[in-house]
Order: sequence, then C-alpha cells, then structure tokens
Amino acid sequence: MHIDIWLDFSCPFCYIGKKRFEKALKTFKYQKEVTVSYKSYLLHPYMTIEKGFTSAEMLSKHKDITLDEANSIQDKVTKMAFEDDIVLAFDRLVPANTLHMHKLLKMIEDVNKQTHFINEIYEAYFEYGENIESLEILSKYGTKYGVDMLKIQQAYLSNDNLDLIKQDIDHAESIGVRGVPFFVANHKYGLAGAQPTFVFLEMLEELYYESKPKNKSKTEYCVGDHCQRK
Repeated sequence: MHIDIWLDFSCPFCYIGKKRFEKALKTFKYQKEVTVSYKSYLLHPYMTIEKGFTSAEMLSKHKDITLDEANSIQDKVTKMAFEDDIVLAFDRLVPANTLHMHKLLKMIEDVNKQTHFINEIYEAYFEYGENIESLEILSKYGTKYGVDMLKIQQAYLSNDNLDLIKQDIDHAESIGVRGVPFFVANHKYGLAGAQPTFVFLEMLEELYYESKPKNKSKTEYCVGDHCQRK
C-alpha cells in the first residue's frame, strides 16, 4: 500500500492533515505495509512576499479579502489545529517563499527523515516564527538531517532540484489537484484536505481489504478543507 502526499510548507491545512494521517497510520494494524512519498506543491509561486507584512496582511492580499476577514480565517484555523495539539501562532509567523525549503526536502533521501523534517519545519514556521526562506534556517535544519552545508548553499544560489519540484507539480495538475494537502492512495484514489483522522483510517483499511482477492472496492475520496492555489 502506497500513499503520495502533496503539500506546501506555508499551508496550515497540510500541517493538520499530515498530523491526522500520521495519527491514523499509528493505529492502523498493518502500518508496516504502508509506504509514503512526499510531493512538492507551491501554493503561490508567483506572489511576491512583502517583507514586514504580517501573515494576515499577506492572506488578505493573496485572497483579495479584508484584513478582518483574513484574521477571522486564521482564528478558525487556529482553533481547528488546537484540537489536534498543533500550535498556529499567526501573530509571530514570518511569511516566506517555500521554494528553497522544497529544494532542501529533495536533498533528504530517507523518507523517515523527510517525515520528521517536514513536521519540524511546520513547527518552525507556524509555532516559532522562524523565516524558513532564509539560508540560516535552511542550513540549520538541512545539516540536522544530514545534508552537507555546501550543498545547501549551492542549491540556495542555483536551480538545483527545480526539475524535481516541477515534476511533482506537473503530476499533480495532470490528475486534477488544485489545492493541498492531497493524498493519493495506490496511485489511483484521491483524498483531498485535512480530513478527520477516522477518514484516513478508513482509507487505509479500504486499501488493505482491496488488496485481498475477495474485495475489489473502488471507493474514491475527493472531499475536504484545503488551501486553494491562486
């Protein structure tokens, strides 16, 4: 059983959805039979990050909504995350371009290290207000997960790994992905958004029983809250 997960580091729903999926996986009886791959996605690849802007101001600009509406959205997401023991400190968040962090992700080969790396970057961004676009922060976490400092600096100043990121985005667009998080099970069933944990568990159980000759279920999952790309 295999799960592909498309995500972006600036997406709070990706953070929540990944945590819920991992919680479901931990309770899944056949978790050792599940493999995972992480795919890159850029929610706002063409938007200029305005230095000094708050996260609410950037959301207001990105969604073309009022600042009050942006603050209201963030309050709702914060409460949603709190139920999963996730801290979203939007008041200290530093808006950042996530391209460099995706390039760094591609330099970490071990999927278990990728899993912990992604979670730690989400914490750094949403909880501790670290600037995940800066070379300092990229180096801090990259070297922690075994990436050579010189390679991090080289990637930061070059187009290294852009082809791999483009492949992920092209693949997503080819199967109709328009937002993240997005989960694809066994390369054919799509599950969109930060679904409740029980939904992820049901998906895993469906996959397991489908693998048995007596059960050929073809249930498709395509619902949920997600960050929209613009």
